[in-house]
Amino acid sequence: MTLRPFLIGLALLGTPPVMAQEAVPGPAPAQAPGKAAWGTFGVDFDGMDRSVHPGDDFWQYVNGRWAATVSIPADRGAQSQVARLNDLAASQVRAILDEMSARRAALSGDELRVVDYWTSLMDQDAIDRRGAAPLREELAPALAAADRAALAREMGRLVRGWRGTPPVGRMPRYFPAPIDIGITQDARQPERYVPALGQGGLGMPNRDYYLGDDEASLRTQTAYREHIATMLTLAGVPGNEAAARADAVHAFERAIAQLHWPLADSRDSEKTYNPRSQAELESEAPGFDWGAFFDGAGLAGRPTYIVGELSAVSGIARLWSETPLPVLKDWLTLHLAKDRAMVLPRAFSEAEFAFSGGVLGGATEAPARSMQAVELTGVALTDAVSKPYVERHFPPATKAAMDELVANVLAAMDRRLANLEWMQPETRERARAKLAAFTPMIGYPDRWRSYDGLEVVRGDAYGNFRRSAQWDHARRLARIDEPVDRGEWWMMPITPNAYASFANNQIVFPAAYLQPPHFDANADPAVNYGAIGYVIGHEISHHFDDQGSRRDPQGRMIPWWTEADMAAFRERTRRLVVQYDGYEALPGLNIRGAQTLGENIADNAGLAIAYDAYRLSLGGREAPVIDGFTGDQRFFMGRAQVNRVAFREEELRRAVLSGVHSPSRWRTWAVRNHDAWYRAFGVGPGHRLYLPPEERIRIW
Repeated sequence: MTLRPFLIGLALLGTPPVMAQEAVPGPAPAQAPGKAAWGTFGVDFDGMDRSVHPGDDFWQYVNGRWAATVSIPADRGAQSQVARLNDLAASQVRAILDEMSARRAALSGDELRVVDYWTSLMDQDAIDRRGAAPLREELAPALAAADRAALAREMGRLVRGWRGTPPVGRMPRYFPAPIDIGITQDARQPERYVPALGQGGLGMPNRDYYLGDDEASLRTQTAYREHIATMLTLAGVPGNEAAARADAVHAFERAIAQLHWPLADSRDSEKTYNPRSQAELESEAPGFDWGAFFDGAGLAGRPTYIVGELSAVSGIARLWSETPLPVLKDWLTLHLAKDRAMVLPRAFSEAEFAFSGGVLGGATEAPARSMQAVELTGVALTDAVSKPYVERHFPPATKAAMDELVANVLAAMDRRLANLEWMQPETRERARAKLAAFTPMIGYPDRWRSYDGLEVVRGDAYGNFRRSAQWDHARRLARIDEPVDRGEWWMMPITPNAYASFANNQIVFPAAYLQPPHFDANADPAVNYGAIGYVIGHEISHHFDDQGSRRDPQGRMIPWWTEADMAAFRERTRRLVVQYDGYEALPGLNIRGAQTLGENIADNAGLAIAYDAYRLSLGGREAPVIDGFTGDQRFFMGRAQVNRVAFREEELRRAVLSGVHSPSRWRTWAVRNHDAWYRAFGVGPGHRLYLPPEERIRIW
């Protein structure tokens, strides 16, 4: 997974580099002592569909019986291994929070803040008693704005009270301005922080939801207009006016959607790097009150603003000047109400879930409040929540085993780079130097943050929500001219996911992710290499994908490839786009190869790198056969098993339209580009997934 560190809710990180040299020898790959969490060696036999040949559908072969019998929980649009880990982590955190709450009288400092934040979120009755008054109070200055300049300033002030959910949260967040603004590292000078701007303003996942004219799109658009009317009514708009005002808000958002760049373009780091001064913005994007907006957000007078989707930002600025002031105020009311739904009366959260979880995801029941409260408490007080979690659930042995795995995968990547036939020798050496400068971040940050100065009031869920975001915004503003903190994480240690940081040349694996089936100390090493080893390789390879390849060892976006190298790379990635474009996820809806290119490169490269690392770890030995499966077979099965995802149709549609990953089945089909998979399972020309050797795409 790669992240665009764009909004104020995201951060930046780093620690001393490691060198990718020789593999760390491991033990012979017999089954580890103890019992694997799944099956006899780490693979769930009961979930396999052995009636399907691996060469016809490898995902189905490993996961088919699981897919046929799994029940997707009513509160979500899909069930997956990551969702299962998310549930596990949330329950583990919940137990810690409940234990802390029971001894509140003995707590102080950040522990007391955590308990009071958590218990306030869990007290729905107290939230209901306060009604919508906190929302109306927060909105009042903006709704009283006499003109667009005053409204832009108030939107800027509301930005100070907005904090994005560290990926990957289950709860969407809604920015309080039609143009997003945040603080990030400068892509060309990653040693400094800069304000960054980009397209925003939508309440649905992306432009396609507004512009599609198929039956499903039209049905969703109708439901969204009804949802807008519901939220406006709850926020205080007279019921007899809500429908017409909702139509006007929807029309405004649809006009914004027509200006938005497609995701394939928005993820292009060159196209979205456009440094501008405030004067240049006022000239190139007239109509929006830039000075007032920056002043409200505390970012006035900065010498440089990095603008992402330049034409979209300019178009939104024009729309801002043309849209009636009451419509802009209604738009803001909608987005703030949706963003604050969890700390408002039940009717708000129920309406928000009915649309975002139900219409968009196909879920029929809201998640348990405790699950959502765990996430929001983690967002507000990340380190204070994560520290006790790590102490209880992330043993030193897991970190040590991960360190060894990472070292082996880095060594495997180094060997692949050293022997890459399509790259010029001088570029290969630069690539190896970049790899040698990598910083793996495993489990948790080196330093835990203190939340001194954050006021948490027991029983004031709305105020706590707002104050925690303001505290974090103030923290970021205070250091904008200071050296970049490369030890800071973009993702919570309690989040089951992983990511690559281009700006800091890092790969990051939170503690909550390093649990079965992704990593199991008692599983066969082949399975671990196929599971977490693949993820490690995936994240490493992001630094050499279509975007990461533009960054040097210091994280600077500068050219360091020859033209011949870039031409060879583009030809291989072009073929990968075509391959994934050919996969139909739903009738008439194919995967978007350009939109998912970076993740598809990483899926294919990560698999190849992890396989090499597994073979290196054998030290020249052959793995034993276990339960009839060879080591190579167990490796690929471990890979397919972590991609168990069962979708509702609505959620699969959302994944294709607005996601940067291919859906799970087609992610697993990356095996068809790897020779070792053909040998392991006897896959030949008569099988559905077979590709002739000359058509198999090899990039790294």
